[in-house]
Amino acid sequence: MDFDYTCVLCNGKQGKKIPFGYAFKGRELWGIKCNSCGLITIQPQPSADEITEMYAEQYFTVADKNTHHGEQDYISATAHADHSETIRFFRNYVKDGNFLEIGCATGSLLVQLRDSGFKVTGVEISEFAAKTGREKYGLEIINSSFTNELIGKELPLNHFDAIYLGDVLEHFTNPIEALENMNKILKKGGYVFAEVPSTLNLISSRLAFIYYRLSGKKMTMTLPPYHLTEFFPASLRKAFKRTGFDKTIIKQQCKHPKTIPLRHSFIENTAKLLMQYPNYFLTRYFGILGDRMTGIARK
Repeated sequence: MDFDYTCVLCNGKQGKKIPFGYAFKGRELWGIKCNSCGLITIQPQPSADEITEMYAEQYFTVADKNTHHGEQDYISATAHADHSETIRFFRNYVKDGNFLEIGCATGSLLVQLRDSGFKVTGVEISEFAAKTGREKYGLEIINSSFTNELIGKELPLNHFDAIYLGDVLEHFTNPIEALENMNKILKKGGYVFAEVPSTLNLISSRLAFIYYRLSGKKMTMTLPPYHLTEFFPASLRKAFKRTGFDKTIIKQQCKHPKTIPLRHSFIENTAKLLMQYPNYFLTRYFGILGDRMTGIARK
């Protein structure tokens, strides 16, 4: 049965429910796959107030793999993180200049970018995280959603040499509008680096969807609906093209089986774990079916 809505990527007017979604505050939120372009978004989407609430202090300080990041809270996990490999990756494309991180949290990466010679700015929706980054590291962090109101004001036009989003683009209610705004504040020749999860791209997820469709069941997530868009390689590439970027590279990665979260029944977790082993090697050697992607787009 078709679901009526407007796709943010192609403006398509109908999509189909996939057997995946969230139970959130007494509501059922469904994954809707656009009939025209294939982009998956969560519908209906949570309100702006609900989204702000989801990124309150506990998002960064609570350790619970069923509702937050995992076995370790975000602050502890990033306190002593070494971002040198990530910075070396950035320097393959941008040697120095103005660097913006959207969704910078407490600024662990920005500190090391600053120490390596970049001029850094952050945008962070969480008041708690932004305040921590300012007070602990002396960073310039704008406490706000990345919205139209920032463009040409706090974030000057044609100003940044690079923009990074680490597991952030999928959190936007309208990631296409966000990419359009990034294009406006990038210098010509500047780059966007967007890392996104793509767990629905896995072999285990594809097989699970077949099972759920045949059985009439649904994969219901127990954590809040942090991810409002689910990208596949094709839809991420389309998103960059639609928003005016000149050149796009999509790199796929896959988590090692020992590191994947297991949030469902024993049978589902066992199947997922067993499938992750062949998937890991297929992604590693052939660059396909990854559960993580990095989109590199040049203006």
